[in-house]
Amino acid sequence: MFLAYVTARAHALFDFLLYLPKSWCQDKTRRERAHVPAGVEFTTKTKLGTAMLTAAVSAGTPFAWLTGDEVYGRSSKLRAACEKAGKGYVLAVPVNFAITLSSGRRAAVSVLARMVPATAWETRSCGAGCKGHRDYEWAWAATSSPRHWVLIRRSISDSSDLAFFHCHVPAGRPATLPALLKIAGQRWPVEECHQQGKGQAGLDQHQVRTWHSFHRHTVLSMCALALLAVAAARPAPSAPQHEPAASPGPGPSAASGPGQPAAWRDTGALPAAAHDPPPADPGMVKVSAPEARRLLRLATTPMTAAARDLGHAWSRWRRKHQARARYHHYQVRLRASPA
Repeated sequence: MFLAYVTARAHALFDFLLYLPKSWCQDKTRRERAHVPAGVEFTTKTKLGTAMLTAAVSAGTPFAWLTGDEVYGRSSKLRAACEKAGKGYVLAVPVNFAITLSSGRRAAVSVLARMVPATAWETRSCGAGCKGHRDYEWAWAATSSPRHWVLIRRSISDSSDLAFFHCHVPAGRPATLPALLKIAGQRWPVEECHQQGKGQAGLDQHQVRTWHSFHRHTVLSMCALALLAVAAARPAPSAPQHEPAASPGPGPSAASGPGQPAAWRDTGALPAAAHDPPPADPGMVKVSAPEARRLLRLATTPMTAAARDLGHAWSRWRRKHQARARYHHYQVRLRASPA
């Protein structure tokens, strides 16, 4: 069970708790063989999630919102802990999740989709993906509470494909549809954290069979992933006055390695219209966690200067190629999107 920390510039796994099935917890011989501490009892996933949330709040971790899938959205204790801490949330909920409407009527969220007028649906993006904006049709409904809403997401291509989110906006914060959509779109970085953790930091590459060794391995992998996330999020140094601030040129500073990250920011162009001609220079995408790992390896592995320069040249070529591919992916999405 993992908790991810997501910001505008980077994201990484932040905390974890090991979920042990009830059969494990009741098997004394198995517990002894794996050195599971005596105080560890069977705990549901929602309780583990609530424990991680409470620990983050107690530690003074700066965050304003929580998001998660249906497993956590239907947990009243998790939602209550979030509200008690003064945090907002946008949590996915199942179709049978019951809410009280502003009229006082009690109904499942699935009923709300049939109550939304056709003119009330808005096509909006919940965030940019590698192949374009993630556009859906959205509607939101008030509840009997002035601080709670229900978000309804509908697929543009399939009107029967619906998803529902229960939202809480703390007092003193404005409740706007763009703000809630932005939070709802922050669930995908968690999946990316798992992919990068496994692919770049060996999160799943262990053969440990005991409680303590599992925790040691996981903590070290998470630290490695956090290092890559911080390296990728570092801002580029201020450019000299006689050079463009966002220049992606392959000058000496661009090949100086992760110790002096020049032009690590995203300079890739995006299409403004569906039929815009692609630019001659597409720029470069920002350095990702996998790319940061490659650059760190170039900086720390003994090699000739020519081999290191070749590695940096490949990095620049790869990021430029990714920027060009992203431009065309976005253009395809613009052509397919409704006018």
